[in-house]
Amino acid sequence: MSSRFYQLPDLLTVCPQKRGSTNVHAQVADVQRHQNCGKKCLILGDRDRNKDCKSAQAVIAISYVCLSEDAKVFEGAVAWGMAGFILEKVTDNVTVEDARKWASLYTTAFDYSIGGINDKRPLAILIKWIKTLHPFVKLIRRRARILYPRSFNGNLRILYSLAVTMNECLEDHHRKDFVDANSIFAQSMVQEAVDRQSVKESDAKPTMDAYLVARKDSIGVKPALVLARSAVGLKVGDKLLDEPPVKGMEDATADLITIANDLYSYKKELAEENGAPHNLLTVLMQQDPQLDLQGAIDCVGQLFESTLARFKACRTSLPLVDKETDKMLAVYADMMVDMFAGNVEWSLVTPRYRLFDCEEHRQKGIMVL
Repeated sequence: MSSRFYQLPDLLTVCPQKRGSTNVHAQVADVQRHQNCGKKCLILGDRDRNKDCKSAQAVIAISYVCLSEDAKVFEGAVAWGMAGFILEKVTDNVTVEDARKWASLYTTAFDYSIGGINDKRPLAILIKWIKTLHPFVKLIRRRARILYPRSFNGNLRILYSLAVTMNECLEDHHRKDFVDANSIFAQSMVQEAVDRQSVKESDAKPTMDAYLVARKDSIGVKPALVLARSAVGLKVGDKLLDEPPVKGMEDATADLITIANDLYSYKKELAEENGAPHNLLTVLMQQDPQLDLQGAIDCVGQLFESTLARFKACRTSLPLVDKETDKMLAVYADMMVDMFAGNVEWSLVTPRYRLFDCEEHRQKGIMVL
């Protein structure tokens, strides 16, 4: 079969300037420890998934999108990135029932370590308590050949440890919001399993709008935004966060990250996931049968630019509250730029996506399939 060449849009050129290149704390040993910890937790006796986990490059990825000078904030962001990656991988292509079990385990770890339970019981007692609530433990231990430390406890210990690290970087005001955001993220992994099952049982295909709405939860931006608000000290109520310009910026950030992620991961998904069924490019081609892949790629580029224009419009119309809050909102907006522009930067260089065949193709934005 002959190769086909596709021209990718230059998303980086249209992005606003970030506040820096990468985080200065990216090489800190304690942060690297969490990445290694996540590798051990993952996975299920599957060589391909272990390889995928190693190529996730959690520290490097977060270093592009989190430019906070506070080492604790950066370490917390890496911990969340690793926890989220663990949940995504263990719920990837599993049944709805198993997805619910993993999501329950994930949210329990966050509830216990961050959710204000104020319980000082040691972790060993916590594990015993968790087991009484989760009769599926034996099933998981039988089906998932977990390598560390050879039992279900390993996943709970890893997630609990990562959650504790996040707890240390969060302001008290933001802890409940963080737990709630992670609960939404976990449930979105369950919904993806439901959607996969639905696709198998019917010919129904999602529209672009429905797909982007669902991805707002599963892309993981909501917990990241809570971390950002905590880092900048933005302690405001839901009323301000629900103001159309603020909410509009957050929604646009989630869409920008989704659009770029789906564009740059398409080649990898096409090779590994039987035609990239859960990707924006596929959704666009299914929605318009006359659209070929290059046409879908061009549409994605246009969608990114229109979404970026929406972000900028919201940013220029932020409400005026008081001098201190206004300054924090401005920094919060800057952090969102770091997120979506940094995501584009990382996607273009990471070996995880295997996007370009050579440096010349990288420079010219050429994807070969």
